[in-house]
Amino acid sequence: MIPKRKHNDDTNQEADVSRFGVFGDFPTRIMYAGIRATPRMPFFMEAALLYFFSFIVFVLAGQQRRAVRRNLSNIWDDMGWAEGNVAAFQVFVNFGWTTIDGMRTRLGQKVVSWEIDGIPEFEKLRDKPGAAIILTTHTGNYDLAAALFSPKFGRSLHTVRAPERSPFLQEIRSKELEADSSRYEYFKVHYNSTDSLLGIELARLLSDGELVAIQSDRIVADVVAIEMPFGNNGAMIRLPKGPMALATIARCPCFPLHVVRTRYRHYRILIQPPLVVTPLKPGARLREPDFARAWAASLLPFLKEHGLQWFVFEEAFTQ
Repeated sequence: MIPKRKHNDDTNQEADVSRFGVFGDFPTRIMYAGIRATPRMPFFMEAALLYFFSFIVFVLAGQQRRAVRRNLSNIWDDMGWAEGNVAAFQVFVNFGWTTIDGMRTRLGQKVVSWEIDGIPEFEKLRDKPGAAIILTTHTGNYDLAAALFSPKFGRSLHTVRAPERSPFLQEIRSKELEADSSRYEYFKVHYNSTDSLLGIELARLLSDGELVAIQSDRIVADVVAIEMPFGNNGAMIRLPKGPMALATIARCPCFPLHVVRTRYRHYRILIQPPLVVTPLKPGARLREPDFARAWAASLLPFLKEHGLQWFVFEEAFTQ
């Protein structure tokens, strides 16, 4: 099932999260105030401010900067130190753009455009009855895309989200997602927290033929990891075990889905064919590592093409 998180030290605001820090709520509140006050800010001014503040965060957030750089060096193993820092800075910039776009959209500013790449797979999810798991990544505006496109499925889309490290920032995110849920009746949000039997609930939803979308590409706090080979450089990618356990129990199709930003305020939803999962030993029963191996193999080409939009600010690999 979905492993439970601990919520003592990692969400204690005074223990390890400054309200002005990377995981604090003040930067988000300030951004909302600025965007609300400037609905028609010229592109050059918005870009200049974004790069300026992204650089400040990049310099101050040393732990996250180093983690992103090391993650990128495992995706592109020929990357040098200087090139890695430039690429890591671009990840921070891309995260800033998607954050701004999400805020403007939630404030009612219709500035973002979308397209779907993978119409046949989308139609399978929409038209074919029965359960399916959608494996998503921390790229693009994944929360916003799920809410906006849930009506197109014509059926409920249950999304799983980990609470923010900061309770103050979590309060903001909860209000955002509650507003999305009230605006889009098919969009449902579930939190992976210690006080919920989420794994049982998700298994029940799948047994009822529902769609469940789970972010399946990073490890935070005490989420249980499963390690899989990634590429040919000896790196092992750390994937959350919960989605793999759920897929093993449900035995339903697992569709990789990614959201990428292709240009200014424009996003593409990439829906790929279901994972082809086979056991290492022919005829053996499918187990969690089999699903994890197929998911890691699917992630490799995607991250090599879109690694600068992978918003994982923790160590994702081991050697």
